[in-house]
Amino acid sequence: MRLAKPTIFNLLRHGQVNGPAAIYGKTDVSLSEQGHRAMLAQVQQINRPDIIVTSPLSRCLVFAQQLANELDVPLIVEDALQECNFGLYDGVPFDDLRKQWLALSSFWEDPFHCTLPAAETLNAFHQRVINCWGQLNTEMIGQNNLLICHGGVIRQILAEVLSSNWQQGAWYSKLQVGYASLTRISIAEYEQASPVVDFIAKPPFNERLT
Repeated sequence: MRLAKPTIFNLLRHGQVNGPAAIYGKTDVSLSEQGHRAMLAQVQQINRPDIIVTSPLSRCLVFAQQLANELDVPLIVEDALQECNFGLYDGVPFDDLRKQWLALSSFWEDPFHCTLPAAETLNAFHQRVINCWGQLNTEMIGQNNLLICHGGVIRQILAEVLSSNWQQGAWYSKLQVGYASLTRISIAEYEQASPVVDFIAKPPFNERLT
């Protein structure tokens, strides 16, 4: 059966944050001015969304609220689209984690088995994101959807669509999802159509010119 029109999911990672180099998960750090400009440049390259869905963290939410108001489109704040909680190391500058570097290295090499202290497990993170993704696929058929979220969230969704091994560290170290990058997944206007990845982590237009 042919549906009215295809379903589009534009996955926009938040821009550069206003803070030192660190693992930012639950830490509610704000966007830098450069990060805001890069996100603005990115959304100017896509069609007007029918709806915007955002992580509740301010580096996503503030921009999403401004854009939704400007475009006069509905905004949904979805808790499940938050970044992974990295526990005791979350938001701590790397310069202050020199004594913990061995634990960090083990986590980066094998994140499924080496959970950071007091952190969310990779399995729990994956499951909450994929459960949300499945719900969005059901509820937002035939719409042009803009999801404003995080690099880790986008990687979990891509792993599900591409049937990739999200448990391995290589999935995170070899797949670059840069600040303010755009990933697009489309679903054809047919019942039972499978999601297709149109492109991954396209940088903002102004960065492609440099």
